[in-house]
Amino acid sequence: MPASTSSRGQRDPGYYADGQTFVRYYRVLREHLWIVGLCAVLAVLASVVYVAVAPRKYQAEALMEAQPSAPDDPVLSQLPVQHQSGDPTTDILTAASLVTTNEVANAVIGYLRLRNTSAGAVLSNVQATPVGQTTLVAVQAEASTPQLARKLANAFVTERIATSTAVMHRALAVLIPPLKASVAAIAPGERNGPGTLGDELIEMEGYLTEKDPTLGVAQLAALPSASYTPKVKLSLLAGLLGGLLLGVGAAFGFNALDPRLRREEQLRSLMGAPVLARIPREPVQKNRRPLLPAELSFVSHEGYRRLRTTLASRATGGVARSFLVTGSSPSEGKTTTAINLAFALAQSGVRVILIEADLRRPTIAGSLRLQPNFGTAEVLTGEVELADALLPVTMVDATLQVLVAARAGDDLAESLSYSVARDLIADAKELADFVVIDSPPLTAVVDALPLAQFADEVLVVTRLGRSRLGKLEDLVDLLSQQGAAVTGVVLVGEAPSRGATYYYAGDDGPGPKERGRGQRGGSERSRTTESARSAASEPERSAGTGPGRSGSTGSGRSGSTGSERSGTRSTRY
Repeated sequence: MPASTSSRGQRDPGYYADGQTFVRYYRVLREHLWIVGLCAVLAVLASVVYVAVAPRKYQAEALMEAQPSAPDDPVLSQLPVQHQSGDPTTDILTAASLVTTNEVANAVIGYLRLRNTSAGAVLSNVQATPVGQTTLVAVQAEASTPQLARKLANAFVTERIATSTAVMHRALAVLIPPLKASVAAIAPGERNGPGTLGDELIEMEGYLTEKDPTLGVAQLAALPSASYTPKVKLSLLAGLLGGLLLGVGAAFGFNALDPRLRREEQLRSLMGAPVLARIPREPVQKNRRPLLPAELSFVSHEGYRRLRTTLASRATGGVARSFLVTGSSPSEGKTTTAINLAFALAQSGVRVILIEADLRRPTIAGSLRLQPNFGTAEVLTGEVELADALLPVTMVDATLQVLVAARAGDDLAESLSYSVARDLIADAKELADFVVIDSPPLTAVVDALPLAQFADEVLVVTRLGRSRLGKLEDLVDLLSQQGAAVTGVVLVGEAPSRGATYYYAGDDGPGPKERGRGQRGGSERSRTTESARSAASEPERSAGTGPGRSGSTGSGRSGSTGSERSGTRSTRY
């Protein structure tokens, strides 16, 4: 029967919603910690370079006091000095703005003899601001040397007072002559006294030798002891913080743009199916062939045993079950998973058939050293019966029946129609308790898509760091459109746990306790693998005497009958 569509097979609308929780954010940062660290180091180095090469600037500050004249002053009210406006804030702001004018700047240039310097250039390094709610104006000047900074600050204060004094003196020169004439016309006894013109004349004449009475120097600038900029500690701290922020942004950006599967959470969110087994990384074969049970580590065997237990627990009522093993891209480990799942099931004493449905790039016959006369293509076209094309293979104390693709060809895939796929799975389930189908990557070729509709379980093999998220998404969509659903995921490529082999001290499996350490287990596994290969390369017993499908692997027919009809050899490891 076709696999029913499950709600778990629908794509989670929250796909790519990584980072919605603190834990997800933390995992993203932890995985890309090198990016954050690199950005921080580069930013700090840039700050160090900036501090080393940036021009030093010094800042000096002088204080000027502004005391605007009262409006009822009979003399100052006639002079061009600053008068009270009734608002002290406005008065002090006016006094500050009159410090940084072109007139004062030109006076400073002349006073300090700054050649080839414009008033605008000087004013760009000077600012005058009120000091709180006081009558003081702070004049701050920046320069490349501490001496020049002090001179600029002091010069703007003194020259502001000097220019205002000069304007006042010019006004007095105009006002005093007529006032003298008026005083001369008054009787000598009435010329002087409070409020008389004589006293006003005396006060005006006194201002001729004085500075502007509304302005004064409160404090001259001191020589700066250190540069104002660059600030070393602040620059380094800013570089570090900026680098960390840039690194965090780069980490999340890299995570969003990274097309490969990096975390199990991504898999759960995308596939909507549970991870049934986690298989650690195994050494890659030089010829890139699938790994056989005799070549796996104990931890990998345990992963396939767990997969076997989970899938077997779903079988109820003694009904045969079929499993389609597929993936989104080549070289993800699907054929290795199909082979080892089949042998793991056979080890439990049940009848198992392994069907190779990858008709374009078949690898199972070469891996198991089989030389069939008939294979998947002949069964699909009806040239031979399934029972006659099956080959018995014994390995790791387990025997199963294998239907391999005897030859490769793009034209063979055309014969795998929906009706043929239905009949193939139905016939296989009559001959075995479990049927494992090795499918090609469905996103690359859709040859085995009909098998996905009629298989009881669709298992997707993914590999960390290799499987592409876009391809996995396409696979889920493709299966969903065909009424099939992903019922489980096998995750390949996880790093094995440090203590993963603790409980295997007495295990009699084919793998070593620890890999690549020259221990007894490693040498045993080498001898086991070598003997398996040598046994496979030697001529075996004729098909008439080969192991039949009896007991745990039988289906009512003897294995010799099927072997005789196909004219092939059985293989035992």
